[in-house]
Amino acid sequence: MDNKKTIFIFLYAVVFLFSGFLYAQEPSPELPGYFVDTSAGEPVFKQRLVWDEEEYVLYYEVSIQIFSGQYREYRVEKTKNNFIEISLQPGRYRYSVTPYDLLERRCESSDWEEFSITTAFKPEIIKIVPEYFYMDQNRNRVLLISGHNIFDDSIICLRNGENELFPVEKVVTDNSSVRLTFNDDMLIPGTYEVYIKNPGGLDVVLGGFFIGYNRVIEIFFELGLNPMIPLSGELNDIFGSYVYYPGVTFRLDSLSSQRASFKAGLEFILSFYYLDQNFSIRLPDDSLPHNITMTLVDFCLNISLQKRYNHMRNAITLSIGFGFTAYNTSGNYYNNNSDNGDNGGYYGYDNNNGNNGYDKNDVGIYANLGLSGLFHIKNSFYLEAGIEANYYFNDNSFTLKPRLSMVFKI
Repeated sequence: MDNKKTIFIFLYAVVFLFSGFLYAQEPSPELPGYFVDTSAGEPVFKQRLVWDEEEYVLYYEVSIQIFSGQYREYRVEKTKNNFIEISLQPGRYRYSVTPYDLLERRCESSDWEEFSITTAFKPEIIKIVPEYFYMDQNRNRVLLISGHNIFDDSIICLRNGENELFPVEKVVTDNSSVRLTFNDDMLIPGTYEVYIKNPGGLDVVLGGFFIGYNRVIEIFFELGLNPMIPLSGELNDIFGSYVYYPGVTFRLDSLSSQRASFKAGLEFILSFYYLDQNFSIRLPDDSLPHNITMTLVDFCLNISLQKRYNHMRNAITLSIGFGFTAYNTSGNYYNNNSDNGDNGGYYGYDNNNGNNGYDKNDVGIYANLGLSGLFHIKNSFYLEAGIEANYYFNDNSFTLKPRLSMVFKI
Protein backbone atom coordinates (compact mmCIF):
# COMPACT_ATOMS: atom_id res chain seq x y z
CA MET A 1 0.00 0.00 0.00
CA ASP A 2 1.32 3.44 -0.93
CA ASN A 3 2.28 5.26 2.25
CA LYS A 4 0.91 8.47 0.81
CA LYS A 5 -2.53 6.90 0.66
CA THR A 6 -2.38 5.58 4.23
CA ILE A 7 -2.78 7.90 7.15
CA PHE A 8 -2.97 6.73 10.73
CA ILE A 9 -5.87 7.80 12.79
CA PHE A 10 -7.39 7.23 16.20
CA LEU A 11 -10.77 5.69 15.82
CA TYR A 12 -11.18 5.28 19.53
CA ALA A 13 -10.00 7.66 22.18
CA VAL A 14 -12.68 7.08 24.75
CA VAL A 15 -11.95 7.92 28.34
CA PHE A 16 -13.90 6.19 31.11
CA LEU A 17 -14.50 6.81 34.79
CA PHE A 18 -11.48 7.63 36.85
CA SER A 19 -11.10 6.70 40.49
CA GLY A 20 -11.59 9.10 43.38
CA PHE A 21 -12.88 12.55 42.56
CA LEU A 22 -11.56 12.68 38.95
CA TYR A 23 -13.88 11.55 36.15
CA ALA A 24 -13.36 11.10 32.44
CA GLN A 25 -16.06 11.67 29.83
CA GLU A 26 -16.81 10.71 26.26
CA PRO A 27 -15.82 13.49 23.88
CA SER A 28 -18.52 16.08 23.41
CA PRO A 29 -19.38 17.59 20.00
CA GLU A 30 -17.22 20.57 21.00
CA LEU A 31 -14.29 18.32 21.97
CA PRO A 32 -14.36 15.25 19.74
CA GLY A 33 -12.23 12.17 20.30
CA TYR A 34 -10.15 12.90 17.22
CA PHE A 35 -9.92 15.42 14.43
CA VAL A 36 -7.99 16.02 11.24
CA ASP A 37 -5.46 18.83 11.34
CA THR A 38 -4.77 20.24 7.85
CA SER A 39 -2.95 23.38 8.94
CA ALA A 40 0.36 21.99 7.67
CA GLY A 41 -1.05 20.94 4.32
CA GLU A 42 -1.11 17.17 4.62
CA PRO A 43 -3.86 15.89 6.91
CA VAL A 44 -2.64 14.77 10.34
CA PHE A 45 -4.91 12.92 12.74
CA LYS A 46 -4.83 14.12 16.30
CA GLN A 47 -6.52 12.57 19.28
CA ARG A 48 -8.11 14.62 22.00
CA LEU A 49 -8.48 13.05 25.45
CA VAL A 50 -10.96 14.87 27.65
CA TRP A 51 -11.88 14.70 31.31
CA ASP A 52 -13.94 16.73 33.77
CA GLU A 53 -12.33 19.93 34.96
CA GLU A 54 -11.77 20.10 38.73
CA GLU A 55 -11.43 23.05 41.07
CA TYR A 56 -8.17 24.00 42.75
CA VAL A 57 -6.02 22.12 40.29
CA LEU A 58 -2.76 23.68 39.13
CA TYR A 59 -2.21 21.27 36.26
CA TYR A 60 -2.75 17.67 35.13
CA GLU A 61 -0.14 15.07 34.32
CA VAL A 62 -1.19 12.50 31.70
CA SER A 63 0.85 9.29 31.50
CA ILE A 64 0.49 7.26 28.29
CA GLN A 65 1.75 3.71 27.89
CA ILE A 66 1.91 1.58 24.74
CA PHE A 67 1.38 -2.20 24.63
CA SER A 68 4.12 -4.33 23.04
CA GLY A 69 3.93 -7.69 24.76
CA GLN A 70 3.44 -5.68 27.90
CA TYR A 71 2.71 -2.05 28.69
CA ARG A 72 5.68 0.30 28.80
CA GLU A 73 6.02 4.02 29.27
CA TYR A 74 5.43 5.93 26.05
CA ARG A 75 5.07 9.61 26.91
CA VAL A 76 4.02 12.00 29.66
CA GLU A 77 2.13 15.22 28.99
CA LYS A 78 1.34 18.11 31.30
CA THR A 79 -1.53 20.51 30.73
CA LYS A 80 -3.56 23.13 32.58
CA ASN A 81 -6.59 22.25 30.47
CA ASN A 82 -8.94 19.35 31.01
CA PHE A 83 -7.79 17.77 27.71
CA ILE A 84 -4.70 17.07 25.66
CA GLU A 85 -4.19 16.82 21.91
CA ILE A 86 -1.73 14.22 20.68
CA SER A 87 -0.94 12.26 17.54
CA LEU A 88 -0.25 8.55 18.04
CA GLN A 89 0.55 5.67 15.74
CA PRO A 90 -1.81 2.67 15.47
CA GLY A 91 -1.65 0.35 18.45
CA ARG A 92 -2.97 -0.44 21.92
CA TYR A 93 -2.57 2.21 24.59
CA ARG A 94 -3.60 3.09 28.11
CA TYR A 95 -3.39 6.28 30.05
CA SER A 96 -3.85 7.72 33.52
CA VAL A 97 -4.47 11.31 34.66
CA THR A 98 -2.92 12.72 37.84
CA PRO A 99 -4.02 16.15 39.11
CA TYR A 100 -1.69 18.49 41.04
CA ASP A 101 -3.28 20.91 43.48
CA LEU A 102 -2.49 24.61 43.90
CA LEU A 103 0.45 23.75 46.14
CA GLU A 104 1.74 21.46 43.37
CA ARG A 105 1.10 18.41 45.47
CA ARG A 106 0.40 15.19 43.65
CA CYS A 107 -3.16 13.93 44.08
CA GLU A 108 -4.61 10.52 43.52
CA SER A 109 -4.19 9.21 39.97
CA SER A 110 -7.00 7.73 37.97
CA ASP A 111 -7.14 4.08 36.98
CA TRP A 112 -5.46 3.05 33.76
CA GLU A 113 -7.87 3.23 30.86
CA GLU A 114 -7.21 1.35 27.63
CA PHE A 115 -7.93 2.53 24.14
CA SER A 116 -6.96 1.51 20.63
CA ILE A 117 -5.77 3.32 17.56
CA THR A 118 -6.61 1.80 14.19
CA THR A 119 -5.42 2.61 10.69
CA ALA A 120 -7.45 4.88 8.45
CA PHE A 121 -7.17 5.05 4.68
CA LYS A 122 -7.77 8.01 2.44
CA PRO A 123 -10.20 7.10 -0.36
CA GLU A 124 -9.31 7.84 -3.94
CA ILE A 125 -11.55 8.21 -6.99
CA ILE A 126 -10.05 7.31 -10.36
CA LYS A 127 -13.09 7.14 -12.61
CA ILE A 128 -16.89 7.35 -12.52
CA VAL A 129 -19.25 5.91 -15.14
CA PRO A 130 -21.46 7.53 -16.28
CA GLU A 131 -20.82 11.20 -15.60
CA TYR A 132 -24.51 12.08 -15.69
CA PHE A 133 -28.05 10.86 -15.11
CA TYR A 134 -30.38 12.10 -17.82
CA MET A 135 -33.84 12.14 -16.28
CA ASP A 136 -35.54 12.06 -19.68
CA GLN A 137 -33.88 8.76 -20.62
CA ASN A 138 -35.05 5.32 -19.55
CA ARG A 139 -31.94 3.97 -17.91
CA ASN A 140 -31.11 2.31 -14.63
CA ARG A 141 -29.69 4.81 -12.19
CA VAL A 142 -26.42 2.98 -11.56
CA LEU A 143 -23.14 4.77 -10.89
CA LEU A 144 -19.84 2.85 -11.07
CA ILE A 145 -16.87 4.28 -9.18
CA SER A 146 -13.34 2.89 -9.45
CA GLY A 147 -10.53 3.93 -7.14
CA HIS A 148 -8.70 2.88 -3.99
CA ASN A 149 -9.59 2.41 -0.33
CA ILE A 150 -13.35 2.14 -0.77
CA PHE A 151 -14.97 0.07 1.98
CA ASP A 152 -18.35 -1.35 2.88
CA ASP A 153 -18.72 1.17 5.70
CA SER A 154 -17.59 4.15 3.62
CA ILE A 155 -20.15 6.92 3.34
CA ILE A 156 -20.82 7.63 -0.35
CA CYS A 157 -23.28 10.09 -1.81
CA LEU A 158 -23.88 12.75 -4.42
CA ARG A 159 -24.03 16.20 -2.92
CA ASN A 160 -24.11 19.88 -3.71
CA GLY A 161 -24.87 22.96 -1.66
CA GLU A 162 -28.57 22.10 -1.43
CA ASN A 163 -29.02 18.33 -1.61
CA GLU A 164 -27.48 15.01 -0.67
CA LEU A 165 -28.51 11.92 -2.65
CA PHE A 166 -27.69 8.56 -1.07
CA PRO A 167 -27.83 5.27 -2.97
CA VAL A 168 -30.45 2.66 -2.17
CA GLU A 169 -27.87 -0.06 -2.81
CA LYS A 170 -24.08 -0.12 -2.47
CA VAL A 171 -21.89 -3.03 -3.63
CA VAL A 172 -18.13 -2.76 -2.96
CA THR A 173 -15.70 -5.02 -4.84
CA ASP A 174 -12.11 -5.60 -3.65
CA ASN A 175 -12.05 -2.18 -1.96
CA SER A 176 -11.27 -0.75 -5.41
CA SER A 177 -14.71 -0.18 -6.94
CA VAL A 178 -18.29 0.35 -5.89
CA ARG A 179 -21.61 0.02 -7.68
CA LEU A 180 -24.23 2.51 -6.51
CA THR A 181 -27.92 2.24 -7.37
CA PHE A 182 -30.08 5.32 -6.87
CA ASN A 183 -33.84 5.68 -6.62
CA ASP A 184 -34.98 7.27 -9.85
CA ASP A 185 -37.91 8.97 -8.10
CA MET A 186 -35.58 10.71 -5.66
CA LEU A 187 -33.29 12.35 -8.23
CA ILE A 188 -33.15 16.15 -8.14
CA PRO A 189 -31.70 18.08 -11.10
CA GLY A 190 -28.41 19.81 -10.48
CA THR A 191 -24.63 19.52 -10.64
CA TYR A 192 -23.19 17.32 -7.91
CA GLU A 193 -19.89 16.11 -6.55
CA VAL A 194 -19.22 12.47 -5.74
CA TYR A 195 -18.32 12.33 -2.05
CA ILE A 196 -16.65 9.43 -0.22
CA LYS A 197 -15.82 9.50 3.47
CA ASN A 198 -14.09 6.60 5.17
CA PRO A 199 -14.69 5.60 8.81
CA GLY A 200 -11.57 7.39 10.00
CA GLY A 201 -12.79 10.71 8.67
CA LEU A 202 -10.65 11.01 5.55
CA ASP A 203 -12.67 11.90 2.48
CA VAL A 204 -12.44 12.72 -1.19
CA VAL A 205 -14.66 14.57 -3.64
CA LEU A 206 -14.91 14.59 -7.42
CA GLY A 207 -17.08 17.27 -8.96
CA GLY A 208 -18.94 17.56 -12.23
CA PHE A 209 -21.64 14.88 -11.96
CA PHE A 210 -24.77 16.13 -13.72
CA ILE A 211 -28.41 15.22 -13.11
CA GLY A 212 -30.84 16.83 -15.50
CA TYR A 213 -32.35 16.68 -18.94
CA ASN A 214 -30.59 15.86 -22.16
CA ARG A 215 -33.19 17.81 -24.14
CA VAL A 216 -35.77 20.43 -23.33
CA ILE A 217 -38.31 18.58 -25.48
CA GLU A 218 -38.91 14.85 -25.92
CA ILE A 219 -39.71 13.83 -29.49
CA PHE A 220 -41.46 10.58 -30.45
CA PHE A 221 -42.12 9.18 -33.93
CA GLU A 222 -45.04 6.79 -34.37
CA LEU A 223 -46.07 4.43 -37.12
CA GLY A 224 -49.31 2.58 -36.54
CA LEU A 225 -52.40 0.80 -37.78
CA ASN A 226 -55.48 3.01 -37.55
CA PRO A 227 -58.73 1.32 -38.72
CA MET A 228 -61.90 3.37 -39.14
CA ILE A 229 -65.43 2.61 -37.91
CA PRO A 230 -68.13 4.95 -39.32
CA LEU A 231 -70.82 5.36 -36.65
CA SER A 232 -73.12 8.07 -38.02
CA GLY A 233 -73.63 10.56 -40.81
CA GLU A 234 -72.87 10.18 -44.50
CA LEU A 235 -69.99 7.80 -43.96
CA ASN A 236 -72.23 5.46 -41.99
CA ASP A 237 -74.99 5.76 -44.61
CA ILE A 238 -72.62 4.64 -47.32
CA PHE A 239 -70.33 2.19 -45.55
CA GLY A 240 -72.21 1.07 -42.46
CA SER A 241 -70.76 0.52 -38.98
CA TYR A 242 -68.06 -1.91 -40.05
CA VAL A 243 -64.37 -1.96 -39.18
CA TYR A 244 -62.37 -0.81 -42.19
CA TYR A 245 -58.86 -1.91 -41.42
CA PRO A 246 -56.79 -0.33 -44.26
CA GLY A 247 -55.75 2.66 -42.15
CA VAL A 248 -52.22 3.84 -41.35
CA THR A 249 -51.06 6.80 -39.31
CA PHE A 250 -47.78 8.68 -38.94
CA ARG A 251 -47.28 10.84 -35.88
CA LEU A 252 -44.71 13.21 -34.51
CA ASP A 253 -45.17 13.96 -30.80
CA SER A 254 -43.33 16.59 -28.81
CA LEU A 255 -43.53 16.81 -25.02
CA SER A 256 -41.78 18.75 -22.31
CA SER A 257 -38.85 16.84 -20.80
CA GLN A 258 -39.44 18.27 -17.34
CA ARG A 259 -40.81 15.82 -14.81
CA ALA A 260 -44.27 16.77 -13.67
CA SER A 261 -47.56 15.16 -12.71
CA PHE A 262 -48.84 16.01 -16.19
CA LYS A 263 -46.83 16.87 -19.28
CA ALA A 264 -48.18 19.00 -22.11
CA GLY A 265 -47.22 18.74 -25.74
CA LEU A 266 -48.21 18.80 -29.40
CA GLU A 267 -49.07 16.01 -31.84
CA PHE A 268 -48.72 16.25 -35.62
CA ILE A 269 -50.72 13.49 -37.33
CA LEU A 270 -50.88 12.38 -40.96
CA SER A 271 -53.25 9.46 -41.66
CA PHE A 272 -54.42 7.54 -44.72
CA TYR A 273 -57.61 5.44 -44.99
CA TYR A 274 -59.17 3.25 -47.62
CA LEU A 275 -62.83 2.24 -47.19
CA ASP A 276 -63.94 -0.76 -49.21
CA GLN A 277 -66.35 -3.40 -48.01
CA ASN A 278 -63.95 -6.04 -49.30
CA PHE A 279 -61.45 -4.81 -46.70
CA SER A 280 -63.74 -4.67 -43.71
CA ILE A 281 -64.68 -6.79 -40.74
CA ARG A 282 -68.39 -7.67 -40.94
CA LEU A 283 -70.77 -10.64 -40.85
CA PRO A 284 -70.40 -12.97 -43.86
CA ASP A 285 -73.94 -12.32 -45.16
CA ASP A 286 -73.94 -8.63 -44.33
CA SER A 287 -72.94 -6.92 -47.58
CA LEU A 288 -73.57 -3.46 -49.00
CA PRO A 289 -75.57 -2.84 -52.23
CA HIS A 290 -72.66 -1.08 -53.97
CA ASN A 291 -69.01 -1.23 -54.79
CA ILE A 292 -68.28 2.31 -53.59
CA THR A 293 -64.80 3.00 -52.20
CA MET A 294 -63.35 6.01 -50.42
CA THR A 295 -59.81 7.24 -49.97
CA LEU A 296 -59.19 9.72 -47.16
CA VAL A 297 -56.15 11.74 -46.16
CA ASP A 298 -56.28 13.41 -42.73
CA PHE A 299 -53.90 15.91 -41.21
CA CYS A 300 -54.43 16.89 -37.58
CA LEU A 301 -52.79 19.05 -34.93
CA ASN A 302 -53.50 17.99 -31.34
CA ILE A 303 -52.75 19.39 -27.93
CA SER A 304 -51.84 16.49 -25.65
CA LEU A 305 -51.79 16.03 -21.90
CA GLN A 306 -49.79 13.07 -20.61
CA LYS A 307 -49.54 11.33 -17.25
CA ARG A 308 -46.40 9.19 -16.74
CA TYR A 309 -46.15 6.03 -14.65
CA ASN A 310 -43.59 3.36 -13.75
CA HIS A 311 -40.57 5.65 -13.39
CA MET A 312 -41.66 7.72 -16.38
CA ARG A 313 -41.64 4.69 -18.72
CA ASN A 314 -45.37 4.23 -19.28
CA ALA A 315 -48.01 6.89 -19.83
CA ILE A 316 -51.65 7.70 -20.49
CA THR A 317 -52.24 10.47 -23.02
CA LEU A 318 -55.35 12.57 -23.63
CA SER A 319 -55.33 14.60 -26.85
CA ILE A 320 -57.71 17.02 -28.51
CA GLY A 321 -57.41 18.98 -31.71
CA PHE A 322 -58.63 19.85 -35.19
CA GLY A 323 -57.56 18.75 -38.63
CA PHE A 324 -58.14 18.90 -42.35
CA THR A 325 -59.42 16.01 -44.43
CA ALA A 326 -59.48 15.41 -48.17
CA TYR A 327 -61.25 12.44 -49.73
CA ASN A 328 -62.37 10.89 -52.98
CA THR A 329 -65.43 8.64 -53.22
CA SER A 330 -66.37 6.67 -56.32
CA GLY A 331 -68.33 3.57 -57.34
CA ASN A 332 -71.77 2.32 -58.36
CA TYR A 333 -74.93 1.12 -56.70
CA TYR A 334 -76.20 -2.25 -57.85
CA ASN A 335 -79.83 -0.97 -58.06
CA ASN A 336 -81.99 2.03 -57.18
CA ASN A 337 -83.71 0.32 -54.25
CA SER A 338 -86.56 2.82 -54.74
CA ASP A 339 -89.73 3.14 -56.80
CA ASN A 340 -89.46 6.91 -57.07
CA GLY A 341 -85.93 6.88 -58.36
CA ASP A 342 -84.22 8.26 -55.27
CA ASN A 343 -81.03 6.80 -53.94
CA GLY A 344 -82.53 5.11 -50.91
CA GLY A 345 -80.78 7.59 -48.62
CA TYR A 346 -77.25 7.47 -50.10
CA TYR A 347 -75.80 10.91 -50.60
CA GLY A 348 -74.18 11.87 -53.89
CA TYR A 349 -76.30 9.40 -55.91
CA ASP A 350 -76.97 10.44 -59.50
CA ASN A 351 -79.89 8.63 -61.15
CA ASN A 352 -80.19 10.84 -64.24
CA ASN A 353 -80.57 8.62 -67.26
CA GLY A 354 -80.49 5.64 -64.94
CA ASN A 355 -76.94 6.35 -63.81
CA ASN A 356 -76.26 4.58 -60.50
CA GLY A 357 -72.80 6.06 -60.08
CA TYR A 358 -71.51 7.77 -56.96
CA ASP A 359 -68.69 10.26 -57.37
CA LYS A 360 -67.70 12.83 -54.76
CA ASN A 361 -64.51 14.74 -53.95
CA ASP A 362 -64.34 17.08 -51.00
CA VAL A 363 -62.18 18.70 -48.37
CA GLY A 364 -63.24 19.64 -44.90
CA ILE A 365 -62.47 20.10 -41.23
CA TYR A 366 -62.78 17.54 -38.47
CA ALA A 367 -62.38 17.47 -34.70
CA ASN A 368 -60.33 14.85 -32.91
CA LEU A 369 -60.43 13.47 -29.35
CA GLY A 370 -58.03 10.68 -28.42
CA LEU A 371 -57.06 8.52 -25.45
CA SER A 372 -54.07 6.17 -25.52
CA GLY A 373 -51.66 4.19 -23.36
CA LEU A 374 -47.89 4.22 -23.93
CA PHE A 375 -45.85 1.16 -22.87
CA HIS A 376 -42.06 1.03 -22.74
CA ILE A 377 -40.58 -2.11 -24.31
CA LYS A 378 -36.83 -1.61 -24.54
CA ASN A 379 -34.40 1.30 -24.79
CA SER A 380 -36.13 3.88 -27.01
CA PHE A 381 -38.86 1.57 -28.30
CA TYR A 382 -42.49 1.73 -27.12
CA LEU A 383 -45.90 0.43 -28.06
CA GLU A 384 -48.98 2.61 -27.93
CA ALA A 385 -52.62 1.51 -28.02
CA GLY A 386 -55.55 3.87 -28.09
CA ILE A 387 -58.76 5.04 -29.66
CA GLU A 388 -59.84 8.27 -31.32
CA ALA A 389 -63.23 9.85 -31.88
CA ASN A 390 -63.52 12.05 -35.00
CA TYR A 391 -66.30 14.31 -36.17
CA TYR A 392 -66.22 15.36 -39.84
CA PHE A 393 -68.15 18.61 -40.12
CA ASN A 394 -68.77 18.64 -43.87
CA ASP A 395 -70.37 15.15 -43.84
CA ASN A 396 -71.85 15.30 -40.32
CA SER A 397 -70.07 11.98 -39.82
CA PHE A 398 -68.85 10.53 -36.54
CA THR A 399 -66.17 7.83 -36.55
CA LEU A 400 -64.10 5.79 -34.12
CA LYS A 401 -60.50 4.85 -34.93
CA PRO A 402 -58.68 2.21 -32.85
CA ARG A 403 -54.90 2.55 -33.01
CA LEU A 404 -51.88 0.34 -32.38
CA SER A 405 -48.54 2.03 -32.99
CA MET A 406 -44.83 1.40 -32.80
CA VAL A 407 -43.21 4.39 -31.11
CA PHE A 408 -39.58 5.43 -31.30
CA LYS A 409 -38.07 8.06 -29.07
CA ILE A 410 -35.80 10.22 -31.16
